[in-house]
Parts: sequence; structure tokens; C-alpha cells
Amino acid sequence: MATEHLLKAYLSSLHPALMVDATDLPSLLHATDHGPRAVGVPVTRIKTLGVVAAYKRCRALLQKELTVDEKVFAADLANARNGVAHVGLHDAGEARQAVTICFRVVGPLLKALETEAKDFWGPYEALYEQLLEERADKIQLGLTIKLTKAASDFESRYGSLTGAERRLVFGAITMGSPSFGQENSERYDCPACDQSGWLTGRLNVEWANEHGEIDAEGSDDPVLVLHPGSFSCLVCGLILEDEELDQANLPLEVVTERDPHPYMEPDVDLLYDEYFGR
Repeated sequence: MATEHLLKAYLSSLHPALMVDATDLPSLLHATDHGPRAVGVPVTRIKTLGVVAAYKRCRALLQKELTVDEKVFAADLANARNGVAHVGLHDAGEARQAVTICFRVVGPLLKALETEAKDFWGPYEALYEQLLEERADKIQLGLTIKLTKAASDFESRYGSLTGAERRLVFGAITMGSPSFGQENSERYDCPACDQSGWLTGRLNVEWANEHGEIDAEGSDDPVLVLHPGSFSCLVCGLILEDEELDQANLPLEVVTERDPHPYMEPDVDLLYDEYFGR
């Protein structure tokens, strides 16, 4: 519930209309400072977005910061929340997973709202830090297991091959694109076997300076940036997701060499000027 309120607090910080149900006129009137015209509907009865819709809207505005997939958010956090809110029941494992999702969402929102974590967590701050540390340890353990297995599989598959045979086999395996396609993917060396794997995620047009630094001073050149959410290697079979990428020292943003212009939103003002200029 606190995460849901924080999502709506961020939307409201931009404009109150962003957190209300766009199909409900009285709510929109209250949100746009026309409350007196919402006859018979007090401000306490305005209809706001559901938690999943609120997250989807926030993620569109904070693409780099909010990395939890919308489907994961809906399945893990929203379902656990609804179980408690509607029938007063919860599953312990589901609840712990929901808390983990909350941690990953709350942090970036507090930063965007310029609010101290201690002010949000209050007496739960120590528990938050403890669970966060446990989560990091669990991710690191899972990563170590995955890397060890991938390295072992690599050796069992290719250990008997000569150097020339390996180059031929690896070249054939890595030549093609991954099964999910290359549109949202970039090649990157595998942390388990050092062969060429694939980072996959969301593409976003951002701005860089002449040195390729994103959002730095003097950033006026558009670039297409990949924000990875997973990594896969077709050679050793390694698959990493979400926070495992950071633990494995894989990049969380990659400036691609592709033309960013097809991915850019049209400049309405420029189109207007060009049309009337003709």
C-alpha cells in the first residue's frame, strides 16, 4: 500500500491529473483545480489509478530508474497486495517476494522525489537494510552457482577440442542472432566463458556529448541506448536477469551504434513550423 501511495505521490508531484482515472470526469476536475464543478462528488471520493497502472505510468517517466518489468510487478506485488486487501490472506513466500519488488521500486521513487529513505521507512529502516543485505547475498549466491555451472558445462562440451576446432565451433554458434532477435540486443562478452553473448533490454533515445558520455554537460547529440534486463550466452548456456547483471559487472546501459532517429518521437512544434513555413 505504501508503494502504491508513493507511485501516486510521484505522479502527483508532476501534476495531480496524472494519478487519477482519466475516464472519470469529477476526478479530473478535482485534479485540475476545478473541484467546485464536480457537483456531488467531494475530493475524498476521487478515483485514482490502480497500482499496476500507476507503476506503468511511472515507469514510462522513469525508464532508466525503474527496472522491474511490468508483468513481474503485476504478478508479484499487485497479487500479494490484493490478497491482503480483499480477503485478508497472504502467502509468506509471496509476501517476501512482494517486499523485494517494493525495495526495487521505492528506492528510485524516493530519489526522484528528493526524499530521504529514513523519512519513508521510519522505524522500519533497520529491517529494510537487513532485508536488502539478505537480498544482495542471495543474488550473489545464485550468480556464483550459475557461473560455476556455465563454466563446467563449457568445459565438458568443448574441453576436448583443439584451438582451431573451438574457433570454428564458436564462430558458428555466435554467428546467428539469439532466438529473441537482435532488435533489442547487443553483443557482450560472457562472464562465464568469455565468448560472445547477448544483452537484451529496452531501447531509449538519450543525449550524449562528443565523448559519448550520456547526460553529461554539453550533451546535444541523440544516441540509442540499450538498458539491459537480461544476458544470455549461446555457447555455455548462461542466462542472467535483472540484478544479476550488476552483480556480474555487466553494463546497465550500452550506447549502440544504430541510428537513433527512427526511434525518436516526432517534434510536433518542428512539424508545425515546417508545414506553415511551406
